[in-house]
Amino acid sequence: MKTHFIPRAEILNLYTSSLKEVSTFTLSEWLKLLTDGQFIVIEREFVIDTIKYIEINRYTDRFLHQDLQGKWNLDLIKTYIGEYII
Repeated sequence: MKTHFIPRAEILNLYTSSLKEVSTFTLSEWLKLLTDGQFIVIEREFVIDTIKYIEINRYTDRFLHQDLQGKWNLDLIKTYIGEYII
């Protein structure tokens, strides 16, 4: 996963522009904007369900183009989301 640095001033801008709290939608849009769409915020449960689906179906004939079937390192993705028992 690539590392992207966001200036502290931008984090302060996000904090000061919010009235009482920062919603997940606001955070997602902010991160997407500052990283030119390279990073987004999605629910962890969605990622876990997606990984389970890929693990079950990744080697079926019609699931993915053959070049992509072995591309994803699911163990690494699990490490990123902190999910070790899927």
